[in-house]
Amino acid sequence: MRLGAKLGFSHQLIEDDRFFGDTITLDGHKLVNFGLCSYLGLADDPRLVEAAIGALNRYGSAYSSSIAYTALPMYGELKERLAVMVAAPVVIAGTTTLAHMAALPILIRPDDLVLIDSFAHASLDFVLPTLRAKGAEVQRVPHNDLARVADLTESTHRRVWYLIDGLYSMHGDTALAEDLRDLMDSERRLWVYCDDAHGFGWAGVRGEGQHLARTGWHERLVMSFGLSKSFGALGGVVAAQDPDLIETIGITGGPLVFGGPLPPASLAAGIASADIHLSTELAVLQADLDERIEVVNDLGAALGLPLASFEHTPMWFLELGQTMTTASVVATMITRGFYVNAAVHPVVRRGKAGVRFTVTRYTSLSQIADMIHTLYAAWLSHGDGDGVVDLTALEDH
Repeated sequence: MRLGAKLGFSHQLIEDDRFFGDTITLDGHKLVNFGLCSYLGLADDPRLVEAAIGALNRYGSAYSSSIAYTALPMYGELKERLAVMVAAPVVIAGTTTLAHMAALPILIRPDDLVLIDSFAHASLDFVLPTLRAKGAEVQRVPHNDLARVADLTESTHRRVWYLIDGLYSMHGDTALAEDLRDLMDSERRLWVYCDDAHGFGWAGVRGEGQHLARTGWHERLVMSFGLSKSFGALGGVVAAQDPDLIETIGITGGPLVFGGPLPPASLAAGIASADIHLSTELAVLQADLDERIEVVNDLGAALGLPLASFEHTPMWFLELGQTMTTASVVATMITRGFYVNAAVHPVVRRGKAGVRFTVTRYTSLSQIADMIHTLYAAWLSHGDGDGVVDLTALEDH
């Protein structure tokens, strides 16, 4: 990652004095931004901005109290709206990572077996030491290998938890939601904790996320969501059908007892975003994004670009293998006016480096097509270096 910072494609501060949505400026160069996760383009929506300003005027920049003591009334308003969106009780945390840290130590008991998908987000990994310390057994399983999960569910453990992402945040593929629900129906000991941070908002008739949109609720399913991506606000959410379980997490979850609250502006923006998601406008926003997703998938397939997944999600991954190859291709994309994400170790395993990119409603269809053609050309030429930025002098950095 030090190399990425040196080359200007990681740990960079954009130079723009305001948010433009489709572009960012780095080193004086305006780049079309294909690294943004604001999929529905709500982050600068005037309704969210005005709500945030209004909250600042009413409550200041922060209400400095643990929510275990007192909290702003907007917490209750946001919870009510989110509960309608996902059709289940919810608890709100400061981030998705803190949501995991609050919920999983309560959900998982010392005699449980914990299986975690090998592609699951690192924020789930952060909780594993705590679960092991409690006495739970933890095993990593191959990506989307439900046959392996089924085999391990036959263990002597009283309960088996399977930790997954709804939409995997690197390759842009999804959990096998329908097959997993069938497995839960047949294996009564199997529980699922699904982090759908990247699927929340842009998918589902109320923005409930692509996982719930595909399968609905199950009595042994616990969901978590992120509000900082498509939703356009801040925070994390845990939801389940059991209100007593959600209440227990809300009252006793460590980060919820001892952590700080969401800022007033973020709470207000979240309420405004939820109102949009619960209106007929959501379908229009989703249709705009759907069109952009289809352009990537159709054009990528027509060109023969070997993307890791062509599922209907706003995220893709082009595996290139080595770090320096990835660095060369990303640097080439930047010189040609496009910002994409370089995914190298430790974000991905060694030898599995590549380019990750996203689309949002900010990027136009023509910008998307231009970027895909440019990426295709860079991918074709990376083998012999023709037209690709040469970074071999930096290999030791």
